[in-house]
Amino acid sequence: MPVIGTVPAREERAREISNALASVRLEGLEPTDEAKAILQRYADGALTADGMGHAIDQLLDREYGPVRLSGTKRP
Repeated sequence: MPVIGTVPAREERAREISNALASVRLEGLEPTDEAKAILQRYADGALTADGMGHAIDQLLDREYGPVRLSGTKRP
């Protein structure tokens, strides 16, 4: 079920993802294919920003275990 279907909204989400990926790559990192797939689902409007964050949290938990840092909102 699409979250937001307008062309300008999709273009804005795609621009947000492109900027985020550029920033990560400037740090010398490359997201996994699974992380990029989650980001693409957000850009396509299939996930809200909160849904994308939740999906990334789940991915990180699967990959690294339930690591919790003080001050984070993750349960």
